[in-house]
Amino acid sequence: MGIYSNNITERFQHAKITEGYCVICGTFGKLSQDHVPPKGSIIVTKVEQRHSVEMMGAKFNKIRGLPSKNGSKFKTICGQCNNKHLGKNDIEIAKVMRLLTTKILNPGLLPFDNFISVPVSAVQFARAMVGHILSATSIEECKNELLETPYFTPLREFVLGNDQALNDTHDIYYWFYPFSMHISSKMIGFRNNGHLACLSLLSFYPIAFMVIEKDKGIYPAHSSKLKFTDSNLTLNLSQKGFEYSQFPFHGLKGDQALIFTDYQSIVSYPIKD
Repeated sequence: MGIYSNNITERFQHAKITEGYCVICGTFGKLSQDHVPPKGSIIVTKVEQRHSVEMMGAKFNKIRGLPSKNGSKFKTICGQCNNKHLGKNDIEIAKVMRLLTTKILNPGLLPFDNFISVPVSAVQFARAMVGHILSATSIEECKNELLETPYFTPLREFVLGNDQALNDTHDIYYWFYPFSMHISSKMIGFRNNGHLACLSLLSFYPIAFMVIEKDKGIYPAHSSKLKFTDSNLTLNLSQKGFEYSQFPFHGLKGDQALIFTDYQSIVSYPIKD
């Protein structure tokens, strides 16, 4: 049994629950399944989930992931948050992803400068993306009442409808993400050239979306900053940014360092039936 269990992702231990505390509003009750990435923004297929650390080094080809027949799911939020605060805003994510993908896959629509733009309702888009970042975690976070924290409390308040909640606490960046593998990391500590910041990430084709502490200045050079007054979302498709498209899991260099809790960083990837 010991050898067998060592070949199975630890994600199995962090996925089965019926009732608990919603990781967004904090109410206790029946929990619902949240698709991350949300339905409509991707082609939903059979996938496997693993913790990000299980995709590194010698473990890469030796661990069986947690399977799902219809996309990557997390049962960590209540039905009210799932339907009201995420569901109605997921329409904006689906629209943006559809428009971006259409331009990327049609060479005739690509400009010579490799920048593409599509219309966006920035607050609605960000609210849904932040909500999915919060939900994509372990059931361990549903077993106890939520604590007030300088990092997560403003994010929860923003998802629940406070448009100004992030004004003094967080910045948002995004960039082109050209991979089929999905990455959701609720909390990462990243050090770069003496600077340290906490950040959260949700990456799925064709965009990586990062929330980071205000004015920390750690982000890929080819990324764009999302402001809630923006009417367009712009991606830089230049190959110069490819090396850092999986930031902060791009491969550390120099003074860079990365720290995170394994069950808060999950990878999902499509598999064949």
